[in-house]
Amino acid sequence: MTSSSLIHISEEQRASYAEDGAIVIRGKFSPWVDFLRDATERVLENPGPLGTRYGSEDHKGTFRGDRYMWTFDEDFRRFVFESPGAQIAAELMGSAQTRLFYDHLLVKEPGSESPTPWHQDAPYWCVEGEQLCSLWIALDSVSHDSGLLQFVRGSHRWNRRFRAPDFRYTQDYASDLEPMPDIEGEREKYDFLSWESLEPGDAIAFHAMAVHGAPGNAHSQLRRRALSVRWIGDNVRYREAANVTKPIRDPGLRNGQAVDSDLFPVAWPR
Repeated sequence: MTSSSLIHISEEQRASYAEDGAIVIRGKFSPWVDFLRDATERVLENPGPLGTRYGSEDHKGTFRGDRYMWTFDEDFRRFVFESPGAQIAAELMGSAQTRLFYDHLLVKEPGSESPTPWHQDAPYWCVEGEQLCSLWIALDSVSHDSGLLQFVRGSHRWNRRFRAPDFRYTQDYASDLEPMPDIEGEREKYDFLSWESLEPGDAIAFHAMAVHGAPGNAHSQLRRRALSVRWIGDNVRYREAANVTKPIRDPGLRNGQAVDSDLFPVAWPR
C-alpha cells in the first residue's frame, strides 16, 4: 500500500453521479484493502466512544459499526488523508475543496439478519448543502446475499426529505419530516440502481440525498466489512437541529456557518 497519485474521474462518471445519485468506482481502493482490514479488526476489538451494535433485539446475528475512527486511530487517519477518496469526492461534487465530515465503519457478520433500512443520509446530519458525497468502500466481496447497497435511481433529485430511521429500531431522527415511503413493499413503483457484486477495493459513490438500503447478511458465509467516508464540498453549512446524530465532539460552529472546524479538516487539495 502506497500513497495515491491523482485519480481520473471521467465525464461519463460525473454525469451518471449527477443523474442517478450513485455510481460504482472499481478498484481504486484495492491497494488499501489489507491495511483497512487490519485497522477494522483493531477498532472492532477496541471500539471508540461511538461504537454501536445495530439492528433490533429481535434480529439474530451481529451488525456493528463505529464512527470518527480517524480521530483516535492513526491508520484510519492515514487513509482519510492519503487515499484517493477526497479527490474523487471533489471531482464528483464539482467542489474546489473537500473536507472530511466523518468516517463510518459498517460490519455485517455472517448470519446477521439486520437490514439497512431505506433512508437518506442527509436528514441525520448536522450539515446541509448540495455538495455532500459518501464513498462506501467494500473490504470483502459483496453481493445481494451479503448486504450490498441498492439505491432508488434519481431519488436525490426528488426535492423531498424523509424521516431518518434509527438502525437500532428504537426511534426516528428528523421526526418532523415526512415518513419514508414503503420502498420494499412497493418495489414495482421504483427504478432501482444496483450491482451484481463488488470486489474488495471497489466503492460506491453516492449523494447524501439518495434513498438507499441493504439487506442483512443472513444467507451468506462471508463477512461484509465496509467503510463509508462522508465528504463535504464548498457550499456546505453547519446545521443546528435537535434531532440529528451528534458529532464526536462540539465542532465550535453555529447554525449557518461555513464548516470551518478542525473536526472537519480539509483533505483535498493536499
